Amino acid sequence: MDPKSQWLSTVLVAACLGGVSGWLATQQQLQQPLARLNLVTPVFVLDRAKLIQSIPPNASQENMTKIVDDWQAQARKLSDAGYLVIDSTAVVAAPEDVYVRQAGR
Repeated sequence: MDPKSQWLSTVLVAACLGGVSGWLATQQQLQQPLARLNLVTPVFVLDRAKLIQSIPPNASQENMTKIVDDWQAQARKLSDAGYLVIDSTAVVAAPEDVYVRQAGR
């Protein structure tokens, strides 16, 4: 075997071993956080009071129905994706980023 191909094969083997050991180290470090994450149900908060307040006073019945139906469809999508969706009246305290905002406002 000539020196060039020997050097190339050494580099290739070292790169493969480095990649495999990096993957194993990552798997080992992520094992516990991922197991903990599987025990947590993600939560989103729907703020119906803000939804009602955001409807203009001169809105038609059809427009109000559409806004409420869109909001409920959004809640169903989140629920179908595995999230727990609760109304803001049931919340004592929550971080701001768990609240669902109406799209386009």
